[in-house]
Amino acid sequence: MTCGAKTRAGTPCKLTTLYDNGRCKWHGGCSTGPKTEAGKEQARINGRKGGRPKKPKL
Repeated sequence: MTCGAKTRAGTPCKLTTLYDNGRCKWHGGCSTGPKTEAGKEQARINGRKGGRPKKPKL
């Protein structure tokens, strides 16, 4: 059995190793986000941190 998802090229995904939901590791679906209050708070903190650390000027 194959994944069944469409690739960017429009062809069906050829992976045969599937999870319980019937999709492969690349087409399994999006994350549903944090569920607990602690997880939501950590996501807020991470969002305030910004991107990559800046390189120090020499």
